[in-house]
Amino acid sequence: MVPLPLFKFAALFVRHISKYGANWIKDQAHDHPKFRVIAARYGQYLHQFNMRLQVTLLRDKAAEKRARDKAAAPTVKTEEQMKADETAKAKERAHPNAVVPPKSIWKRRFRPLQEDKAVDLFADVIGDSFILLVAAGLIMYELVRNSNKPDPHQEKIAALEEKVVVLEKLDQEREEIEKKQQQRVETLEQAMEEMRKATLKKKFFSLA
Repeated sequence: MVPLPLFKFAALFVRHISKYGANWIKDQAHDHPKFRVIAARYGQYLHQFNMRLQVTLLRDKAAEKRARDKAAAPTVKTEEQMKADETAKAKERAHPNAVVPPKSIWKRRFRPLQEDKAVDLFADVIGDSFILLVAAGLIMYELVRNSNKPDPHQEKIAALEEKVVVLEKLDQEREEIEKKQQQRVETLEQAMEEMRKATLKKKFFSLA
């Protein structure tokens, strides 16, 4: 009779229950006042991180380099361009403490999400992390359980090795028995040969 895989059934059940736990966490993120404040705050942090990561992955560095080279190349400016440059310099002198947008993408601030969307984002991340944590725990438990469990293949190999040793011993004993039997046969043949020679001698002397 094949044993039932109870651990696998239990693991599937726990994974199924973990989805309900994740949904409960999402509901609490919307309903619980303090949890909602925390979810909204960290949801904005996650949004900023996602946006910076997307911009970093999608930006075309070659195009940016060509644009910088083009901007740095010496060109003959028209009168309108010279006036525009003078106006920009005058604004900079008039407002020396103006906030300059950061050059690094990771220091840039993107438009924040609405509160509900930020809460949804944080709740989704926490819920998925909970499911992933449960799955990882089950995998680790199964690995530890299998490491402590004896390997059936190793047991079969050990049993076969023991049988081979027993067969080798039996083979050696059989060879020893055959050698002893061969020695007995040779001894009997020698005795019979001596008896035959003695009989012939008696016959010869009786005839003489």
